[in-house]
Amino acid sequence: MEIKALRTFIAVAETGSFTRAGQRLSVSQSAVSQQIRILEKDVGTPLFTRRARNVTPTQAGNVLLPYARQITAKADEAAAVISDFEGMGRGRVAIGAGGAICHHVLPSILSEFSARFSKIEIQVLSGFTMETLDRTLDGTVDVGLLVLPITTGGLTATELGRDELVAIAPRGHRWESLERVRARDFTAEQVVVYNRSSRTFRTLERFLLEDGVFPKFGMEISDLEAVKKMVEVGLGVSVVAAWAARREVDDGAIISRPLAPRGLYRTWGLVRRSGETATASHRAFINICKSRFASLLSSER
Repeated sequence: MEIKALRTFIAVAETGSFTRAGQRLSVSQSAVSQQIRILEKDVGTPLFTRRARNVTPTQAGNVLLPYARQITAKADEAAAVISDFEGMGRGRVAIGAGGAICHHVLPSILSEFSARFSKIEIQVLSGFTMETLDRTLDGTVDVGLLVLPITTGGLTATELGRDELVAIAPRGHRWESLERVRARDFTAEQVVVYNRSSRTFRTLERFLLEDGVFPKFGMEISDLEAVKKMVEVGLGVSVVAAWAARREVDDGAIISRPLAPRGLYRTWGLVRRSGETATASHRAFINICKSRFASLLSSER
């Protein structure tokens, strides 16, 4: 069965007339009749009962009609996907994210994206949260990957997954004997912090202050890799995302422990300008983020 014949069949069934079906499809009545004859030959039975003023589907025609609609709808969907795919050959995706996401998460996502859509130009701009929000809002980047929630107007967020913050310390530290690190365990510790303007710092500060703990924030470093190195050589302890410390923990360079009593978690999301229609290349990137981001954040890898 040909798609063209099925479309003609649907038009005749819905209009009750070969003439009106031809008008809908912008073809002649004879062309409609020809397509119906082709389809009836394919199925081996009449599909319409012809009357003086109209035509109605036969029993076989009524059986075929819902299938014809499904088949043509799928054909339209496939054509749209192919059209988008071809359009992506000229696309570009500009992504804004923090340095840690660029270092630990984006490489896997962009590797898959590039393998599937090799002609798409990829641009990545790293920066702190406010920089990424501003860049997304002014159109410098198409999407931003951030910790939620956001309060900036004009942006829409899509939740991607949660991660867990863990306490890290050098090997041989007293925390090695603990199953979980409590807020009061930070008392008298030198805490190396990652950027006081970050969501991670504010989350840690709230966790400690709610328990009446006023820690010593000895170092503030805007490079997560440097934070971990300071901890590794014994210059303090810190709190980082479990996924960001996974390699050093696996290598035995540092130890990590979840935070008491129930862990400390953040929600990550993808932000875009509100009301802006996503291009095919943007949708492809967003879909890969939705399918991969949460697993890359998981501490159970």
